[in-house]
Amino acid sequence: MKTYDVIVIGAGNGGLAAAANCAKEGLSVLLLERHNIPGGSASSFVRGRFEFEPSLHELAGIGDEKEAGTIEEVFNRIDADVEWCRHDSTFRLVVPAKEGDEDAFVNEDGVLVTVDARMPVGFEAFSRKLDELVPGSYNSCRKAFDLSINMFKAFDCLEDLSKLPGSLKDVPDIMTMVSHTMKEALDDLGMPKKAQDIFNTYWCYMGSPASQFDFLYYLCVLHSYVRSGTGIPKHRSHEMSLAIDKKIRDFGGDIWYNSEVTKIIMKDGKPAGVVVNGEKEVYGKQFICNSYPYKVFTELMDKKDVPEMQLRMLNARKTACTLTTVYLGMNKTKEELGITDYSVFIAPDSDSDKQYEAAQNYFSGYCIINCLNEIIPDCTPEGTSQLFLTTMTFGDVMKNIRPQDYKKFKTKVAEDMIETCEKALNISIKPYIEEIEIALPPTFARYLNTPLGTPYGYMLEKWDSMLPRTIQYITDQPFDNFYFCGATQERGDGYGCAYYTGEKAAGLVVKKMKEGK
Repeated sequence: MKTYDVIVIGAGNGGLAAAANCAKEGLSVLLLERHNIPGGSASSFVRGRFEFEPSLHELAGIGDEKEAGTIEEVFNRIDADVEWCRHDSTFRLVVPAKEGDEDAFVNEDGVLVTVDARMPVGFEAFSRKLDELVPGSYNSCRKAFDLSINMFKAFDCLEDLSKLPGSLKDVPDIMTMVSHTMKEALDDLGMPKKAQDIFNTYWCYMGSPASQFDFLYYLCVLHSYVRSGTGIPKHRSHEMSLAIDKKIRDFGGDIWYNSEVTKIIMKDGKPAGVVVNGEKEVYGKQFICNSYPYKVFTELMDKKDVPEMQLRMLNARKTACTLTTVYLGMNKTKEELGITDYSVFIAPDSDSDKQYEAAQNYFSGYCIINCLNEIIPDCTPEGTSQLFLTTMTFGDVMKNIRPQDYKKFKTKVAEDMIETCEKALNISIKPYIEEIEIALPPTFARYLNTPLGTPYGYMLEKWDSMLPRTIQYITDQPFDNFYFCGATQERGDGYGCAYYTGEKAAGLVVKKMKEGK
């Protein structure tokens, strides 16, 4: 039987990027996927006359019409064809007022709130808007964005570890930011607390609150959103998956769907092949894995073959947040519903640490509502629109829900999320629902095959943030011919992060194979 140069396990975003980049460089590649379609979360599904996007809220790093962003460049490098729909906004944050809130006011929707922030694209525009909302925050906001520009220069240095630490002398700011949390850094910059809460709105995409999350990485995320806005593929995220699938085949790679890796074959202390669907053996020289380390080390390998350091890391890291999403096909247009924004974050409290605390239990009143028609007007039939509502939780919040209560429970959660959005935006949703689908953590666990259904990998904590993960990437891999990619790696969750890790792993494998190492 043929021995492949590279076997890629899992056709999620990271695995697709890894397989495409290896195949492009002339290596013989086999991509194995247990589902019958590629993409993992980057897919779509149909209910009635609506096609829904399972998980993608929006992509930062698409760039504008004049200049491609970092995500678009990933696709350009492998010549994958995707039709991008761009949007020149970031987010809106709405915090409904509670009884006794002294700073409450009535917003343009007629709702009593303590925060209503629509944040624009552009570093200068964002900073001025923040200063308008919280006087005295302009200088600290601009300073943060200036740091973010230097930060990207430092990241370029980190990709060539042979040049460290001398290469960082040109970006000294990076050394003052290392191991600082968002709260610590923004306090040092003198940013008022209310401005910090608005500035930190995207924390939920990363899964760690301001007191824990790495300031460097958050700056990376916010920079990407604010620099040139967001975007989404015209035909949902499945368009990206299919585009890369095509390029893998064009480059001569093999893809086997309905092919689950059920065992990793070891030889001389390292992987030599895999067993597919419990029976077929396939052999390879190098391996890139888009599956979770937990699954690999507990289900695909014998315990004696797992390096002790990997077991220690599994025990030390915390599983990141899980999601619940309600997909709604509406028989009214977004204008008829009164929807005016693409992405609205509705929070019971503006403080990210309090939001995180509340999310240890099921629905806490935190909800993100997105309307895809705002970016892609014709994504639904004429006279209709689609919404998706998302909330997050941490830990096994469903452990006490009995199977016989599951349907009733998820219906109640969906009702609470819908009512939260209706009240916060002063709109009516429930009477106009034509199609509804509800995905709880067990839904994502069944499809993604991840611990508790998390799409986020492991929490990026202060001791285990992006910088140490980046520097230690090579030594953190379990074998010298086996690399992980995807949400569990240095940049955590996010479509762009996954593509990046797949591309990076492929680069290391290609270099090793071409040098004969």
